[in-house]
Amino acid sequence: MIYPEWSTLNVAFYAALALMAFSAGPMEYWGPLQLRYSKFRGASGVPSRLGMLVLYSVPLAVLTVMALPYLARPTTVQAIVFAAVFLHFLKRCLESLFVHKYSGPMDATTVLMVAGLYSLLTGMIGYLNRQPLPTMDGLAWLGVVLYLIGEAGNFLHHKRLADLRRGRTGYIIPRGLLFDYAVCPHYLFELVAWLGVLLISRHLGLLLLFLFMVGYLSTRGLKTLRWYHERFPDFPAGTKVLVPFVF
Repeated sequence: MIYPEWSTLNVAFYAALALMAFSAGPMEYWGPLQLRYSKFRGASGVPSRLGMLVLYSVPLAVLTVMALPYLARPTTVQAIVFAAVFLHFLKRCLESLFVHKYSGPMDATTVLMVAGLYSLLTGMIGYLNRQPLPTMDGLAWLGVVLYLIGEAGNFLHHKRLADLRRGRTGYIIPRGLLFDYAVCPHYLFELVAWLGVLLISRHLGLLLLFLFMVGYLSTRGLKTLRWYHERFPDFPAGTKVLVPFVF
């Protein structure tokens, strides 16, 4: 793990980052975070396609700006970390434009909050990647494999959801692939992809941001499962949240 120099400013910053990481789940479940999009959207706001494009494209621009000092001549690790994060957000932009099906607007505050959180993530990665691991070791190459598995699985499940909603105006019980066993397998694969990036980068800051995503997406998955049970009385009782047969 690569640690920062422990100046007073860094101690304060990483303490705040740790607090954010460990409070993400409770804030989404009980507190003010509760981001309003998808099934939990409000009655008004910006068009969802536009909102999703904004919240994924802004972090893409932030990543590129923070990476400019080394993009001309990156090391292997720098190139792989940058490419992994860049391609993740580019993929999400393209999915927002051409894959996802939307039923209503996104809350404008949610667009700003998510764009800000993702920009913090990409900005930190772009900055921390200025001091990368010296070489790609076995753990880093494992990270590459996990990243590819995570991105592929995430896309396949997004595509499955879009296909199920084609020609429909409302929600149905998702079926097929890992949706037969968990309600949010696309979240699981997103976490697998980010775990891969963490193993390649191995900066403390990225570890804390990864824990934030684990807390947030796990809680979001719990709320999604509860939403399906409330909306569909025949929703399968044994369906898990993220990990089939486990959680």
